[in-house]
Amino acid sequence: MTAPAGRAGLGLSRWGLVLAMVTLLRLVVAAWTPLSPDEAYYWVWSRALAPGYLDHPPMVALWIRAGTALAGDGALGVRLLAPLSAAVGTLFLAMAARDLGDRDGPPGGRMVRAAVLLNATLALGIGAVTMTPDTPLLFFTTLALWALGRLLATGRGAWWLVMGVAFGLACDSKYTAVLPAGGLVLWCLCSPGGRAWLRTPWPWGGAVLATLLFLPVIGWNHAHHWASFVRQGGRAGDWQPARAV
Repeated sequence: MTAPAGRAGLGLSRWGLVLAMVTLLRLVVAAWTPLSPDEAYYWVWSRALAPGYLDHPPMVALWIRAGTALAGDGALGVRLLAPLSAAVGTLFLAMAARDLGDRDGPPGGRMVRAAVLLNATLALGIGAVTMTPDTPLLFFTTLALWALGRLLATGRGAWWLVMGVAFGLACDSKYTAVLPAGGLVLWCLCSPGGRAWLRTPWPWGGAVLATLLFLPVIGWNHAHHWASFVRQGGRAGDWQPARAV
């Protein structure tokens, strides 16, 4: 191993230790901070699992159910997967930065910057110690970005299937997952590389997987007069840019 490569490896190891310490701190905060009303509401969902609910798709309830099965019905159990998914999602994004960045530059710096910037965002800062639909949404979005990076770095079409699973699970977390998925569709339609992939079965296979994973949510809405779609669609339509400040 050359000296620069050795120093880069040591630097990444240091940042990995920092991430582990931050994750431990988040677990402590998650365990000792009282639940918010929204989290208690989602905990009620986890006691009666269903393919959908009035406000959101079911992923947050599934994550709470898994966490409470491992750590009990207290605050730590409800939030257990939040700090853990934030840590793993950080690794996914760092690897995506390695694959999507400039091939001529050192990847270590890109990976660290991506990890730091992600953890500096308000969404992750709060989502890593609370359990809301945004928590699994962010995790599965970073998984999709990692798969996209692997696709472009390796040229292997099977990564489309991983992206399909990631976006399907992201849509099972929160409906706004259609926005990054829509961005991927635009890339396929507007770039030569994307259009070349459309002539292969791989992106279509990924789309089928995403649809299959989202079908239970569609079925639940169909059986309940499209209640969840209508509720969230109405909120999206109530656009008041003057309130942005």
